Amino acid sequence: MCLQASNNSRHFNNFRRNAAYNEIIEHVSEQQGKEYLDIIKKNADIFSKMDTFKENDKYGNPRVFHYPSVGKISPTTSRYIKVLADLKTLFGTMDNLNIVEIGAGYGGQCRIISSYFKPNTYCLIDIKPALMLAKRFLDHYIIHSHLIYKTMNELQEKEYDLLISNYAFTELPRSIQDIYLKKCILCSKMGYITYNEITPPEFKSYKKEELINIISNSEIRDEIPLTHSNNCIIVWGVNS
Repeated sequence: MCLQASNNSRHFNNFRRNAAYNEIIEHVSEQQGKEYLDIIKKNADIFSKMDTFKENDKYGNPRVFHYPSVGKISPTTSRYIKVLADLKTLFGTMDNLNIVEIGAGYGGQCRIISSYFKPNTYCLIDIKPALMLAKRFLDHYIIHSHLIYKTMNELQEKEYDLLISNYAFTELPRSIQDIYLKKCILCSKMGYITYNEITPPEFKSYKKEELINIISNSEIRDEIPLTHSNNCIIVWGVNS
């Protein structure tokens, strides 16, 4: 689906309605969207930029719902804005930072962050077809950052200012997680990982208790709103 959408306008124009894709990314419910917006409204400056954020929904034909004082918006876009609000609260400004995101999807989180802050670089990591789709999506916007697209094997071990991963890292087998830990997670000064537990036993994915022992100075925060009973946020390098 990502390959088709990256190469074909007809598929790109509706990729956010694709049934298979909805299982992975565009599946946030109308009610969850409301819960995210209720949190976003507490950050007056971010909430004042909602019209800018809503431009995320111009492409891909996402499901949108009407919310009071907001208008029509995709619940998934609301989640990306809520993550931005979290990042701002935890880490302050992201201007001039070198950011890396594991599991970039179609670039939605990158675009939301880059429409509010001006990172120096933003490295998106995913499989090649997903990166192709993200590039096509992000090429529709003015991004004030140097965008870098890398697969796992193309990624070099490097220090980053901030690492982000919404669910993706914790959905990987341990052998793949070890590569990301070495190449970018343990090299990042700050981090925000939305943790979930959906992998089969044979993946032997790291549990949250293991990860906070591996990642220096990391801690567990509640996921708000909670989208699954075992979910949480793992963060490090937060403002004191």
